[in-house]
Amino acid sequence: MQRRFTLKALTAAVALSSLSIIPAHAADTIKVGVLHSLSGTMAISETVLKDTVLMAIDEINAKGGVLGKKLEPVVVDPASNWPLFAEKTKQLLGQDKVAVIFGCWTSVSRKSVLPVVEEMNGLLFYPVQYEGEELSKNVFYTGAAPNQQAIPAVDYLMSKAGGG
Repeated sequence: MQRRFTLKALTAAVALSSLSIIPAHAADTIKVGVLHSLSGTMAISETVLKDTVLMAIDEINAKGGVLGKKLEPVVVDPASNWPLFAEKTKQLLGQDKVAVIFGCWTSVSRKSVLPVVEEMNGLLFYPVQYEGEELSKNVFYTGAAPNQQAIPAVDYLMSKAGGG
């Protein structure tokens, strides 16, 4: 289920960005940023996410790419260093000219990246649950916020089926 969502999200994000919403692609490829820690304390969790994004890119490319263009991953390692997440985001958007970024695993990494993504009008897909109370047109929050889990749980517990 997570893999299927990643494939759909990656395809949608790249398709949107390649329609000149974000002019960040070469003639025959569309660059996709991968911003996950491959070293440091968070590498054990984030390396798998990097592998999932690369697998999705391979599958999309094997089917002809997006809008006839192959996806080109640009992988960077912010090394579990929160300020480095912001620097690597500047690199991906400014120097590498990626159309979209898939990355971050912790709230502190997302909060480090957020002002950069907004200032440079980038697009970030954040793959995990978050605290809520944050909204940006430059971030797709793919995980649930607390109210998205708590309200259905309380409704169930209060229902006849839940014993209430």
